[in-house]
Amino acid sequence: MAVADPSGDRVARVALGATVAALVLAALAVDLARLSGGQFWGDGATYHAMAWSLAEDGDLRYEARDLLRTRREFASGPQGLFLKRASGGLEWDPAAGFPWWRRARAEDGRLYYAKGFAYPLLAAPFVRLVGTRGLLVLNALVMGSALALGWGILRRRGASPSMALVVVGALVLACVAPVYLVWPTPEILGFGVITAALAAWAAGRPLVSAVLFGVAGYLKPPNVLMAAPLGLDPLLSGAGEGRAGIRRGLAESLRRGSVLAATTVLLYGVNAAVTGEANYQGGERKTFYGRFPLDEHGSTFDSAGVWMTTDHLGPLVEGGDEGRLSARTGPLRAQGEIVESFGRNLFYFWAGRFGGALAYFPAATLALLLLLPRGPRDRAGGLALLAIVLSWLGYIALIPDNWYGGGGTVGNRYFLNLLPAFLFLVPKGRERLVAAGGLFGAAVFLAPVLASPVQHALRPGDHATRGPFKLLPAELTMLNDLSVFTEAWRKKRPFADVGDARTGRAAEPDAYFLYFMDDATFGKETYGGRDGFWLRGGERAEVVVRAFDLAPVRSVVLRVLGGPRGDVVTARLGWSWERVTVGPGQERTIALPAGRGVRYYDTYLHVLHLRSRGGAALPDGRPVGAFVEVRLEMGPVPASGPW
Repeated sequence: MAVADPSGDRVARVALGATVAALVLAALAVDLARLSGGQFWGDGATYHAMAWSLAEDGDLRYEARDLLRTRREFASGPQGLFLKRASGGLEWDPAAGFPWWRRARAEDGRLYYAKGFAYPLLAAPFVRLVGTRGLLVLNALVMGSALALGWGILRRRGASPSMALVVVGALVLACVAPVYLVWPTPEILGFGVITAALAAWAAGRPLVSAVLFGVAGYLKPPNVLMAAPLGLDPLLSGAGEGRAGIRRGLAESLRRGSVLAATTVLLYGVNAAVTGEANYQGGERKTFYGRFPLDEHGSTFDSAGVWMTTDHLGPLVEGGDEGRLSARTGPLRAQGEIVESFGRNLFYFWAGRFGGALAYFPAATLALLLLLPRGPRDRAGGLALLAIVLSWLGYIALIPDNWYGGGGTVGNRYFLNLLPAFLFLVPKGRERLVAAGGLFGAAVFLAPVLASPVQHALRPGDHATRGPFKLLPAELTMLNDLSVFTEAWRKKRPFADVGDARTGRAAEPDAYFLYFMDDATFGKETYGGRDGFWLRGGERAEVVVRAFDLAPVRSVVLRVLGGPRGDVVTARLGWSWERVTVGPGQERTIALPAGRGVRYYDTYLHVLHLRSRGGAALPDGRPVGAFVEVRLEMGPVPASGPW
């Protein structure tokens, strides 16, 4: 219970007001098109176009003028645009008579934006007033409101005005969340809505909370897991009052759940009315790069784009989902692989290099670690912890190879939806430690990212290729979708004949792909007639070897060729390591025994760590140590099935 402190509360509210004003002024000062060089990132192109379409046309239909409108600011066009072909729905027709709507025909081929409309709808008035900056103004207002609501939650839980201000600042601002203020996407909105929903629940306004959680569920369906406190609280309250109390608690939980569900269904119903389908990610849905429907080249929905349909939750699994497989879906995953990746993801979620909470949400992670030895001291804290655990498990189970938000993400953007619940986990008497630890963690990991958010949005993997991030394990279960691989030279570089999945041509047994995880190499190239890569002189490199499952890898053999001044190279694979010294042009071989590796889409991953201690410049100016060629020695082919 909060202790009255009128003077302290007044000072804190003034500070919160000043913070909101500063965020809005900063949003108005940002010119996204100029700072980004006319480029979009993430899902920004779709939400930008949707907000402008609502602001100027009053609809969500994609037309040629929408494309022209985007290009007047972003010369490269709406790269990454999501569209879907309408399969019915309602269409405004003044000639049809009251109520002036008619059933649209699927054969009309109307195109609509294939993202949720809540964020662009709220942003449209601001876009109408101040242009594209209006999207960022909405983000700033939502972030400011969340800070104020979070402060109120902490005050209600007994923190002093000043300590509540410091803790909410550490939880929300000393993490990756401020980076998303410059993203024209709904990440900040989702965070704000869930913060408001939890604040309403804590303040004894359950139906308001239910409506807000319904909106959050529309923004992203797994958000409904964060409503666990709202639904379970009445049941726990009535449990100690006998059967009558249990009945009352159950009735209240059902009432709250009904309001939540009705809100979500209503919002999805709007999608159904507009496009003929409730699921804005389902049906005939594509993403477009380079060529867009109705562009000057005569491109159409059918002639351009890549299928990006999501008609089901979770991956397609062998032994049950073969009937769902199509050109619009990803490949089938082996059941055993799903189980293995689940176990790894439980750890990666908290300590991974690209999405782990430890690096990207340090204050929240510290609050949880400090709380666990003693456990929550009150019901609200216990329910908040349950919501976090359910969401943690839910995201990993539903999207095991994309639980942090996709390749263009900085940190785990989905964790923003969990962040408000950590306001209930800050242990009493440990507030200063949580705040100080959060600030320290942000300084160690995130200072460069927070200092230049637009640049890191455009190059979302750069920060993770250096510094303390390299001490954290890369999330191998999401290898192809790690943010570092937005740079094509790093990803899935083939060596030997890797076959062709489209024609069914099998790969050679010792073929493999390499993934270059950092800047300590220069990627795949040929030297002396052999394919391999140069080590950057004096640096540590991490390279992932992706081998096929045709036969087990017995050992990874490295041919090390000395550069202009030779090198001392240390290689490690698992617990095995070896060091060799090579003079200029001298060759040495390292053979490292390989374990089973990490299973990934019916291939096996082996993480190779290399260190160069020398180096000199090539004629092109690159500082190199040694050239490395990788060869796989294969074991006997198993009698049947993956080894």
